Amino acid sequence: MSGWMPIWLAAVGLLSVVGWLCWRRCGRRSPAGSIDLIGRNLSRVPAEIAGDLRRLQLDDSADELARGWNMLLQAVTAARKELEELRLSRHARETLERYQARWMTGLVARMPCGLITVSDDWTITYANAAAERMLHAGNGGLKDRSLRDFIRNDLSPFHPGRGIALDRTFELKTADAAVRLTSLANDDAECGEAVFFLHDVSQQKAVERERSQFLYHVTHELRTPLTNIRAYAETLSEGVLKDEAMLRECYNVIVGETQRLSRLVEDILSLSQLEAGAARLTMDDVNTARLVRQVVEDMQAQADDKGVELILSLPAKMPTIRGDKDRLAVVLTNLIGNAVKYTPSRGRVEVRCEDDGQRFRVEVRDTGIGIAPEDQPRVFEKFYRSADERVAQQPGTGLGLALAMEIVRAHGGTIELRSTPGEGSVFTAILPVGRLAAVRT
Repeated sequence: MSGWMPIWLAAVGLLSVVGWLCWRRCGRRSPAGSIDLIGRNLSRVPAEIAGDLRRLQLDDSADELARGWNMLLQAVTAARKELEELRLSRHARETLERYQARWMTGLVARMPCGLITVSDDWTITYANAAAERMLHAGNGGLKDRSLRDFIRNDLSPFHPGRGIALDRTFELKTADAAVRLTSLANDDAECGEAVFFLHDVSQQKAVERERSQFLYHVTHELRTPLTNIRAYAETLSEGVLKDEAMLRECYNVIVGETQRLSRLVEDILSLSQLEAGAARLTMDDVNTARLVRQVVEDMQAQADDKGVELILSLPAKMPTIRGDKDRLAVVLTNLIGNAVKYTPSRGRVEVRCEDDGQRFRVEVRDTGIGIAPEDQPRVFEKFYRSADERVAQQPGTGLGLALAMEIVRAHGGTIELRSTPGEGSVFTAILPVGRLAAVRT
């Protein structure tokens, strides 16, 4: 209130002078009662001049002096209100500006895109949280550290400052990752700092590597059957083969390789659709007992040819689940087929089912060669095959387990793996049962 003391003192002084002038001019016609009321009202004003001006109003007098006095009070009240509004407006504006500054600072600090400012010698003067995560700064943060400590590439060809134009991908020293630095135009010559946006492109580079590997594996898998088809077709076209058995063998090879190509293309298309979420599942009630029995019967011939004992163990009750029967059959075929393929002669493959009311589990246990610990995290990747010679000797595309995992995931489940090299593997497909009641097998 100390800031308002000069204004109020001036107002009271003005009131006194005007009152005295009015008394000189109109004193003969104005009753003494008005002057007395003014005096009493003035005497009730607090010493700090903070009282309400309405207490000075003359309510009972209607003479000219009282009206003039009240008009003067109204003018002073209006001036006081205007000054107060100006003060509040200025305060509100300053508060809003401070709020906007805090809001923008918080927004920059929390935005997912990395942002840093660097001085002429690449010293980082500001970095938001995203930039610290992307550069793997650790507990020390980025501020006052050199960007050269984090970038593996040479930064000497680039000079921070006005007019710098940079949009390149750099490898990091602090992690096996890559970031893309994009400069922000800065026309302030006196600033002396450069502003950069950071984007983590590690995942993008991983996708590019995966795409290259995918093309390599597809090309490799397509080349062999196409070569065989071409060779046998050319042999047949020459007409030199007269033996019917040889002709039949050529035709069988061509048909077999054609079927192999068809399965490969179908697996690639199915896997791509499932990964993209574009695959359509024909959902229906699936009798799990019938499904498992059918797949095991279909795989029995392969097991017999390999000399592997194939055992099926079913509980007294098996659930009916909601799913795509044909695609679930693909899952079981791939799991059992792999178990038979990588189990030596006189080995055993056992298929067991369990149901706890919430989850339906199909366990495929074998006594095969097993999977090395370093290979286990990657067995569900597309086209991945172990470097083990025993694996390389068996035909395969490396798509079966990847396709099985995507189908199970599309049904809301997963596949678990336990394996010990030399002792065998256990693949367990887990599917939700839902609220459907179990049925007796």
